[in-house]
Amino acid sequence: DSIGFCLEGKPYMGVVYAPMTNELYVAVKGRGAYRNGIRLSGCTGEKAGKTLSKAVVCFEFGYARTQDGIDNMVNAVRRLLEHGVRTTRTLGSGVLDLCYVACGRMDVVYTGMAEEGWKPWDYCAGLVVAVEAGCTMSHLKLDGENDFDADGTMKENWQYNLYSRSMICGVNPILVEQCRDVVLNASSKKGFV
Repeated sequence: DSIGFCLEGKPYMGVVYAPMTNELYVAVKGRGAYRNGIRLSGCTGEKAGKTLSKAVVCFEFGYARTQDGIDNMVNAVRRLLEHGVRTTRTLGSGVLDLCYVACGRMDVVYTGMAEEGWKPWDYCAGLVVAVEAGCTMSHLKLDGENDFDADGTMKENWQYNLYSRSMICGVNPILVEQCRDVVLNASSKKGFV
């Protein structure tokens, strides 16, 4: 269960409860992120230097059922496995995926390879938790003019477009870029470590 609160159209506060693990995640913009009252720092220390070959990568397939959609999603995972990642996961809960990146259980999560991107109410609370924990939140790919700023730079973190059809969140910006490149096949032969 989760509740995300936006202020002036931007995510501001998030509360996520995971009943199976009895974990409560709480975050407020500018105030940090917490799990059961303990501040999250899943994006610091060893995680700050994490690269794709050592990463636990999470993805969510969603509801795409067209041949192109299925091919896009499956081939992205194929490219990750061929590239070499520590392992992959899919949990079925976008908001928990983000919380697990924020607390360091996973290293990066993405969605939006086909028409299956998350809806704002599915992950707003997790976005606040992840960004407040120091994670990098961005678009997996540019889907519209609201996904980049006036300089043509892809929006990240608090500027991220919550209504975008794609999303990637990771423990550091280098890992986010490496995963994006491999998933989108932009430069899967770069030889990332």
